[in-house]
Amino acid sequence: MKLHVVFNNEGEILGAAEVKSGARIRARPIPDKHAGQLATDVYVPAEHQHYDLAALCQRLKVDVGGAFPMLKAKD
Repeated sequence: MKLHVVFNNEGEILGAAEVKSGARIRARPIPDKHAGQLATDVYVPAEHQHYDLAALCQRLKVDVGGAFPMLKAKD
């Protein structure tokens, strides 16, 4: 599963939408760049793919310390 996420500089997910290649409607959250928010597409780790979107946003965060953003479990 792939998500489009909006997050802050600490990696907290502020908004998310599932990315589906065949979807006719592609509604996605938009970052507020003036507030320091960023957006990217990331893959959900296999061990978390059974959760719904709300649970994923609560359980995961964006790892902003690597070469490219990726999702990881909150500490």
